[in-house]
Amino acid sequence: MHTNIRKWGNSAGTIIPAAILQEAGLEIGDALDAQVVEGKVILSPVAGELTLEDLLAGSPRDNLALTDDDREWLDAPSGGREI
Repeated sequence: MHTNIRKWGNSAGTIIPAAILQEAGLEIGDALDAQVVEGKVILSPVAGELTLEDLLAGSPRDNLALTDDDREWLDAPSGGREI
């Protein structure tokens, strides 16, 4: 079965046909590990629960930096009875 790689934000993605998802026992939202083996892209289900560290490992550090708006919000005085 053929599929195409398409631009997806600053990355690229492809659609996995429903028949392949079903045969592989995968569902929407499942986590996959991506590897290149001998020039082939291999997607494998991630076993077990993902930790926050796992989720952040693939995030570019630049995307994790606080913006000026973030800092302004964090430094703002409370406006009521917040804890």
